[in-house]
Amino acid sequence: MKTFLFTDIESSTRLWEEQPDQMRGALAQHDLIARNAVSEHRGTLVKMTGDGLHAAFDDPLDAIGTVVQLQLKLADLESTSGFALRVRCGLHVGIDESRDNDFFGREVNRAARIMSAAHGGQILLSQAVAVLLRDRLPAGWALRDLGAVRLRDLATPERLFQLQHPELRETFPALRSLEGTRSSVGKRSSTKSRSCGKAPGFSRCSAQVASARPACRSRLRHACSIAIRTASGSSSSQI
Repeated sequence: MKTFLFTDIESSTRLWEEQPDQMRGALAQHDLIARNAVSEHRGTLVKMTGDGLHAAFDDPLDAIGTVVQLQLKLADLESTSGFALRVRCGLHVGIDESRDNDFFGREVNRAARIMSAAHGGQILLSQAVAVLLRDRLPAGWALRDLGAVRLRDLATPERLFQLQHPELRETFPALRSLEGTRSSVGKRSSTKSRSCGKAPGFSRCSAQVASARPACRSRLRHACSIAIRTASGSSSSQI
């Protein structure tokens, strides 16, 4: 059984584009801070991922100790250099599957997806991690229940918790979950449907015929046929 941790620097591509020199130095500092945090909390650094890391721990308490130290050290770096790196973190616990000094499988995938739902500076935990930590948190630390969310490519929702610490940011926008994506898509689809409904055509006429009383249907069919032929003729002449 392992606790898997994934981290990622938010908007790293933009930072590289806009401030490459500052980003180069800040990333080197980030990597050093991250490696030290994992090592000092008895973790295994599986790999660095370019702008983040993947690590594994035998004890979830060590895992959250790592991410809190990482966030606090990055805050210190910002105060001295004036360059901010916002790191999002995700943790999940499960049976480990390993090969060639790497971990793989459903539990690892879930940890990565949990991280992807977070915002820079936010630490998200699965319910499995939260259960193991409930009575073991240091004084002043807390877990905030964010509810169940659907994450990309995962078959079942995951109930997520945010780790809260007195010296870390507590408020963030809504999680990056499928619910938010579907809501945006639904709004766009509704707008498109309404605008299409205003144009003359067969689908609108069919709906009117279907909803009419039997005595009126024949007259509506005739009127719709004329309208469609007229519209077709106009389209042909424009072409």
